[in-house]
Amino acid sequence: MKLGPNVKVRRQNPHSGRLFLALTLLALLSILGLDYMASSRGEKAYFFVSRAPRTEIPIARPLLADSTRRFLDASGIPQESVREFRDEDGSPLLIIHLTPESYAGLEPRLEEEFRDKKAVFDIEKKEFEGWTSHSWRIAGEEEDKLSLVFSFPRPLPAAEKKPREAVLPPRPERLVAIIIDDMGSSLEALEEICRFRQPMTVSVLPLSTYAEETARIAHENGLEVMLHLPGESLNHQEGNDSTAGLIRSGMSREEIRELVEESIARVPYIQGVNNHMGSKITQEEAVMRPILETLKRRDLFFLDSRTTADSIAFDLARKMGLRSAYRNVFLDSSVGVEFSKQKMIELVRFSQKTGQAIGIGHPFPETLQALRESLPLLARDDIKPVFVSEIIRRERNKTGRGEYDE
Repeated sequence: MKLGPNVKVRRQNPHSGRLFLALTLLALLSILGLDYMASSRGEKAYFFVSRAPRTEIPIARPLLADSTRRFLDASGIPQESVREFRDEDGSPLLIIHLTPESYAGLEPRLEEEFRDKKAVFDIEKKEFEGWTSHSWRIAGEEEDKLSLVFSFPRPLPAAEKKPREAVLPPRPERLVAIIIDDMGSSLEALEEICRFRQPMTVSVLPLSTYAEETARIAHENGLEVMLHLPGESLNHQEGNDSTAGLIRSGMSREEIRELVEESIARVPYIQGVNNHMGSKITQEEAVMRPILETLKRRDLFFLDSRTTADSIAFDLARKMGLRSAYRNVFLDSSVGVEFSKQKMIELVRFSQKTGQAIGIGHPFPETLQALRESLPLLARDDIKPVFVSEIIRRERNKTGRGEYDE
């Protein structure tokens, strides 16, 4: 076919196709590079898995003196019976006054405690006029030393025994347990909680960045560990919630059990479980029953965080014979140092009224500062800080095992 003399043929430039392909590849590589940089910073990424920078923070090993104080406290030795001094070499010296019977029961358990810590110790018994003392010298790792002196009056011969005086009943203990929720995203907050040197409970999110490290370090530093189990809330719509491992309303019993088991496997050393969010599912027996059945089978306690006043979780747990309790005070429903201090006062007053109280806070800098300043004042009000499990155990002993079994 011939074209007319006035028709021009437009020939394609072979270089324009190559230029377009090169520009397209350059744009794609730029997008991938920016996405990779975002994932490395722990920000939202579309092609790469976000990786928060892992910062290893050395956690101080518990000293012999600190662990021994906790041991004596857990053994029921009153704080007023323990006096603290410094030995000649500057190491801690604890002088403990108790009865011969109390010391006889305490000595073998204390020996086992030091053996577990691979500490070397020797004991020297001395007799004074009317008194007996047992002096302990303990040496741990890295020149960690401690001296203990247990002293008590020698029993009088039968002929010299004084008439028995009337003994007043002991004053009931008033207990406070504090839980720090949402743990596992930062080791800095955990380091500060360890420095409190108080029996506190940390609740770890199962899919958080440092879940396993947080549980291990907390356990090694004498803290109690719980699993913070995510559950659907009333204000979280389907498809618009990014919380991983969330247990939702409408799931099958088998799906719920599998999620609970997976979460338990991710957090070692746990003693119990409390709900993260969950204002929707804690109102539904169909969801809570398979959760609580799994916890009971694993001999874990349950604490109802009470994120809604309509929760049935605690009542259902008690009916099922599960060791359980519920939160009394949120320490930081509004974030602020002074607000959390006022909530600590509310927690103390609750304990003074009922004998025990449980508070929940979060690892906000303001909350941790309020705790750092408030915890030393508990002794002034004759309040004893304990783990959550201790309050649950004492409550269980009051009601009697099996009273709530079905």
